[in-house]
Amino acid sequence: MKLKLAVLSLAFFIPLLGFSQSKAMDYHLIIGTYTKTQNNGLFVYKFNTETGKLSFESKTEGVVNPSYLAINNDATKVYSVSEAEGKQSGVSAFNFDAKNGVLSFINSQPTTSPGPCHVTLSKDGKFAFSANYGGGSLSVFPIKGDGSLAPVSQLIKHAGNSIDKKRQNEPHVHSTTFSPDGSILYVADLGTDFVNAYKYNGNEKQPLTSEKSSDIKVALGFGPRHFTFNKKGDKLYVMNEMKPYVSVFDYKNNKATLLQEINSNATDFKGEDGGADIHLSNDGKFLYTTNRGTANNIGIFKIEKNGKLTKVGNESTKGKGPRNFAIDPTDNFLLVGHQYTDDIFVFRRDQKTGLLSFTGEKINVGSPVCLKFVEVKN
Repeated sequence: MKLKLAVLSLAFFIPLLGFSQSKAMDYHLIIGTYTKTQNNGLFVYKFNTETGKLSFESKTEGVVNPSYLAINNDATKVYSVSEAEGKQSGVSAFNFDAKNGVLSFINSQPTTSPGPCHVTLSKDGKFAFSANYGGGSLSVFPIKGDGSLAPVSQLIKHAGNSIDKKRQNEPHVHSTTFSPDGSILYVADLGTDFVNAYKYNGNEKQPLTSEKSSDIKVALGFGPRHFTFNKKGDKLYVMNEMKPYVSVFDYKNNKATLLQEINSNATDFKGEDGGADIHLSNDGKFLYTTNRGTANNIGIFKIEKNGKLTKVGNESTKGKGPRNFAIDPTDNFLLVGHQYTDDIFVFRRDQKTGLLSFTGEKINVGSPVCLKFVEVKN
């Protein structure tokens, strides 16, 4: 009898032990927005990677259209563009408390060129770079020791155009991303159908110099928007906006060679389209894109061994105007923000097939544009 009681006690104890070890991991979700429908700007929610649930933590006020975000290496600083015209165009710096999920404003600097829509940081943390769509330019900001931004030290204006006379009559710089080794800053220009290359030297006040030999050309009329490298650093994936195709490139010795162009939307789609964002799953097995217009869906691709893409399908995002999206660090969930329906939907990822299914979880946020995960620090 005593043996039976011991076995039963052990059987009861083991599940409890297993439960304590499978404690869910929480992350902060930092959300950049347009402030046309609200004045809060940046929002922080806590995201549970076991349940897929979101809970409100904090918000900021006073920064106009803090749409796109960049986070420093130790997640103590957040930088946002103010996507506006004239004197309100700028980049702002914030301290971030990764324990409590609270942002506090440090300072802001004007871009000196209109319409900033994207911000990124150098890998060494010395500079911030804003892509200025309206000005067709790139602004460079030195970052001080306290994380604050110094005034623009370098402004590079693009020149040229492409075949669409309505949208490509002048440069429109859309985003910037560093090469895997951090030596070259690549700059997508929707207006010229180029991803331009700039050699980076963090020891100079003006750290960028043109590297024409590494420039990347996409098909005429495609309009490159956002792009990403794989973890190995030998493949580059460009999401085009005007014709929503993904351009796949081999990347070696700072040179890109076109491998494939594949439609992000369903091949039989007849409505209004517009490519937006692009991300790889953390395990590098799948690639996802967003399509706006009347499509409002996510393109799902399997990545083959040679780096080329095979279409898996398209999944409705269930809102209008899907801009940025984010895959959580566990690879279990994909969250997508909708500019026009003021909401964020949570989808569960099947890690074997790449397919998405809506969890039923959504939150209402005014014009969400950018989603970034930061681990909660205890």
